[in-house]
Amino acid sequence: MSCRDICRSVGLFLFSIVLFNAPAQAAPQILAVLATDTGIPFTCEDGLCRAELSTYCLQRDRPAPNAGSIYHPAATGDFTLSVKTGSGKTRDLPAADHVAFVEARGFMAITAVIEERQLKRLGSLDAVIRIGEDASMLPEAVAGDPNPLTDKEIAYTTKSLRQHAKGIVDDQPGAMAARLLTRVMNAMPSRGTVNPGDGDLLWRETIGEEIQDLPGLAPAENAYSRCFRGSQSRAYGGVRRCLEFRHDEFIRSLNIDYWESQPGS
Repeated sequence: MSCRDICRSVGLFLFSIVLFNAPAQAAPQILAVLATDTGIPFTCEDGLCRAELSTYCLQRDRPAPNAGSIYHPAATGDFTLSVKTGSGKTRDLPAADHVAFVEARGFMAITAVIEERQLKRLGSLDAVIRIGEDASMLPEAVAGDPNPLTDKEIAYTTKSLRQHAKGIVDDQPGAMAARLLTRVMNAMPSRGTVNPGDGDLLWRETIGEEIQDLPGLAPAENAYSRCFRGSQSRAYGGVRRCLEFRHDEFIRSLNIDYWESQPGS
């Protein structure tokens, strides 16, 4: 099954919202993707392995992506699938050749998806996706689009606007807080229960002790504590939904700063 086929099946299986007979809509926003130094691990359930990526909108005037919208790397070299083999070595592969990218929560998150059996064929389920600096994602082109992305628009957005956005969004403590919450969320299964006392252990195992001076650590830890020790603390699903909400608050606030910094705002 090709990467594009996986994208389409994932859109149906996970989100149940792809309406093939609906009229074509204008292309949604090009998204920026926050870089990851260590990589985002995949969590496998029901035959699919998923990793969530933190994103934000580069184009205020285009519509937000619909649920289940398919995206592709603007530059394939910015997305690397790293798989640990049985011998302990790491195998680096172009993620675009193996991984599907599907909208998760509007312009604030994209889910990277690969079939579990495919990941096993590549080496093992011990795999991460690494995102380079200044990475962007393009929505899949759709036949009949009344306002498709042009080559000129893509180049301007993924280069000039992406560079402009970096200092306003990527380098801010709020973006690091969002990255940290994403790291924790990716360590959680999508469903199941957890003892409230396991919250501190999960944080330590996921975040570690080596980043105590990292900008954005305090707001991320505060958001995590509010979710984990609140009324939803007994269910991973509830905690995860709370963490998604807090993550999206960080992204939305930074995205507004970026939008307001553009000429004519």
